[in-house]
Amino acid sequence: MSIFLDRPCASLLAVFVSWKAFLLFLAVCSPGPAYDTSTTLLELFRNTSETDHDGSLRAALGLVSDKLTRWDAIYFTEVARRGYMFEQEWAFSFGFTSLIRAIADALQRAAAVNLSFLQDVVGITIAHAAHGMSVWVLYSLAHAVFPGMQGRRLAFIAACLHIFSPAGLFLSAPYGESTHALLSFTGSLLFVQSFGRSKTSTGLQDALLPLSGVMYGLATTVRSNGLLNGMLFFEEAIRLLYSMTGRVTFAKTRRLIAIGVAGVFTALGFVTPQYIAYRQFCMNRTESRLWCRRTLPSIYSFVQDHYWDNGLLRYWTLSNVPLFALACPMLAIMTYSALWTLGVNPYRQNSGDAHDSSTALVHPHAQLTGRLLRSLAAPQITLAILTFLKHHVQIITRMSSGYPVWYFWIAYVLVEGHSLASSGRAAVRLDKEEASITGQYKYARMTVGYMIGYAAIQGALFASFLPPA
Repeated sequence: MSIFLDRPCASLLAVFVSWKAFLLFLAVCSPGPAYDTSTTLLELFRNTSETDHDGSLRAALGLVSDKLTRWDAIYFTEVARRGYMFEQEWAFSFGFTSLIRAIADALQRAAAVNLSFLQDVVGITIAHAAHGMSVWVLYSLAHAVFPGMQGRRLAFIAACLHIFSPAGLFLSAPYGESTHALLSFTGSLLFVQSFGRSKTSTGLQDALLPLSGVMYGLATTVRSNGLLNGMLFFEEAIRLLYSMTGRVTFAKTRRLIAIGVAGVFTALGFVTPQYIAYRQFCMNRTESRLWCRRTLPSIYSFVQDHYWDNGLLRYWTLSNVPLFALACPMLAIMTYSALWTLGVNPYRQNSGDAHDSSTALVHPHAQLTGRLLRSLAAPQITLAILTFLKHHVQIITRMSSGYPVWYFWIAYVLVEGHSLASSGRAAVRLDKEEASITGQYKYARMTVGYMIGYAAIQGALFASFLPPA
């Protein structure tokens, strides 16, 4: 492990490239289009003049594009190509499609790139780049929450877990998952860095909060569930307001203002696309749509309800039982890891010759470790509950990729469990917390196996246009 920790960036890059190459190999070797040929038909519709003799590079790009532009990716790339035309297309992230369109247009103008599937290639490239960067950001976030040498080990393992996320090929295809994870993790990192060791934050630390809100707002334009990250600012505002009942200071007032600005930026990530859609479908029209006349007109809420049949308990049908079974592992992991944060003790000191306080996972200076983990866990468990009750439940395996706490829990148990196992201490000498970690250790290892196996199988099915998606 020390070899990897000496050069974490290079080590993570090697793991990332190897895993991505493996998934791409699975996708390219997948059997075929199965029951849906939408991608092939779409390419024929766009441009029928491009043939195999246009070059081997074009053919290779076309093959990869065909294998990865599946399911909802067709919506993302087509909207990026010609803009939003139909209501149901507004279920697909405004931020991600706008980013694809901006880069594709820039390539066409500056480099004269002319591919009928250019938006597909750009979307795939963005997904890979965003996933790679989010791995490093998650490493930095984990190390900020868990300082010290053991914290570096935890951070490295957590980052590797993000590479092997059960989201699998969704983090390589033209989907918004990897971009959302990058922006969300960056927002969380800035939020964590806004806390210092002293009780009073500095002006520079408070300045990080609006930047965190900007990142969360951008994440919300990519995936609407990014709005849940605003819970961190709400909780911090409540804490500050409560502390101000005793004494009002300039530092507290400054931080409260920074939190308010951060919350506004996060909300704008949801409101702005709604306003753009409202102007398109509700203004300057003789007959407006039903959702336009609502008190809070939201095209996203309408589309999810009207076109995708999302709603409380609507997905709870007998035919969807297999999909609930597929989603149960991630729902359980996200829920348990969120509850785990309630018992995290940043001051835990271990006894024993081989596992003493010098190797304790949580650094003694990390006074906010438990508090920060609980704050980060709030959006995660909320998403798990909402997905279980009212969404297409199988999507939790890919939406989970943008939430850090469950990675932290697995990494924590693996690091601590390995330390306890290698210490050789008898079971009778373990305290209550150590015994709990020992019991969780085998489940954490099983979870890693599940993640890798599920991602591999899901990748082959995805490329063949087979469920789940």
